[in-house]
Amino acid sequence: SDLLGKKTILSKEEYTKKSDTLRKKVIDYQSQRRTSIDKIATQRSKSREILMSKIEPIVDSYINENKISIVLDKKNVIVGKINLDITETIIKKLDNKLPEIKIN
Repeated sequence: SDLLGKKTILSKEEYTKKSDTLRKKVIDYQSQRRTSIDKIATQRSKSREILMSKIEPIVDSYINENKISIVLDKKNVIVGKINLDITETIIKKLDNKLPEIKIN
């Protein structure tokens, strides 16, 4: 908007030069942003893999110890008894085994 306001004051060559510089900055910013977003997505994916590899044995063990037939993802259950929800128990067990996930 600043450049557009100066369009009538600047010479055509100066305006074109500043416009090209601004376009280049925008392209560089978009490229850096895309790289950052890709890096975050990769880190998130790796962290999820680590988390899932730690959760699976905990859930398997809990299922065997408590003779549970099926475990459903909470988001796929429409209605259910709250006392059947094992989420908090699994989270506590997971916290003992994996207190943190380091993201590089």
